[in-house]
Amino acid sequence: MSHYNYLPNSISTSLFEDRRKPGGIYDKLAEAFVSMGPNAIANAELDQDFFRFNFSEAWSSNYSFRGMDSNQYTANIFGEIVGKAHGTYTGAQGNHFVGNDPTKPKLLDDYTKTKCTIVIACPSFATTAVSDLFYNQICTLSSIRDADKEEEDRAGTDVIPKDMVKALRSGGELDAITLTGPPLYTVLKKDKTSTSDNSFASPAKRNLKKRNFASTVNDHSGAPHNDILPDETAATTLAFPTGAEYDHRLMPDFGGPVFAMKKAKLIQPQWTDIRNELIVPWKNYDLLRPGTLVVATVCFEVFVMSPKSASESVRKIYHATITSLRVIAESDVIIAPPTPSVSNKKRTSVQPVPSSAAASALASIDWCSTATSSSLSGSDHTLDGEDPPKESFDVTTDGKRKKAKKQ
Repeated sequence: MSHYNYLPNSISTSLFEDRRKPGGIYDKLAEAFVSMGPNAIANAELDQDFFRFNFSEAWSSNYSFRGMDSNQYTANIFGEIVGKAHGTYTGAQGNHFVGNDPTKPKLLDDYTKTKCTIVIACPSFATTAVSDLFYNQICTLSSIRDADKEEEDRAGTDVIPKDMVKALRSGGELDAITLTGPPLYTVLKKDKTSTSDNSFASPAKRNLKKRNFASTVNDHSGAPHNDILPDETAATTLAFPTGAEYDHRLMPDFGGPVFAMKKAKLIQPQWTDIRNELIVPWKNYDLLRPGTLVVATVCFEVFVMSPKSASESVRKIYHATITSLRVIAESDVIIAPPTPSVSNKKRTSVQPVPSSAAASALASIDWCSTATSSSLSGSDHTLDGEDPPKESFDVTTDGKRKKAKKQ
């Protein structure tokens, strides 16, 4: 199977099989997520741990969710990245829709918004605990749409939804989650009121006179002379901070009739690799290749598109928006991406700044160390390749399953 249509369990290599060994990354993952409580999506319940809240203007129907502390609800999620054929878009185009006519594509220019999307599924050769936790994530996310559907049915409203959860196979069970990244590029705002950036600025002061500094020459005559040179111990490495902006042409697949950018800049997201170093956007193909196991902190946003005519339906787009993401297990799925010319300067390790209880819970875990014992080790269970059980399960926070509704 190619990287384009990759699905978990498609290949079996030692890198994948080592994940389920006793004390390995799967045991560490299960132990960490069970102990997080509602800071992990698998353990959270709608209207109990988080509730709906209108985050936009009064005239807008868009909404988000808040936690019991009245702050924006963020929670942690995990999964294995699937191929582009299933909705993972981390290239220069992001999730930009070019239209149905290839001869007249919708342009991606300085004024167009686009974002990366990463679709995750239950990890390859998962232990029972990891499989159950992923299933519970599906349940929690599915409950958001289920609640809206019940409300719409009562009101007799016809809605076309684009959900966060989906089935990877036509007619199959819900088994994948779409994560949406922050804006991929800076976006210029069209200003129709002025013709230049400083059209309303006050004129600069002219006829300047030099200041007399003779009286200050001897102010520090007793102080030793110091050469104005860099400290030999000063850091010489280059750090790429979150929010840094880069030339859009650094993306390996940039180019072609779709792109009409001139000033747009790539934006550095809070996405880190297994060494906790920031992943620059042009390395997405390599470091976020299919098969990679990631953990992320996300918030939920719902965008409501009102119909333009009586014959149209309301549209709802559900986003699990990534606030931070980290690779915790690499993949050796074969890829062949083009490589940009970048600086050889070493990047410094960047520690994410926790912005919520959920982010703090992830930041405190040393994912590189997997030799820890776990009371939830499922490594003694053999993988039989069967589908998840269809019977109902009680809702718990100890790694057991809970039943998701299916529309």
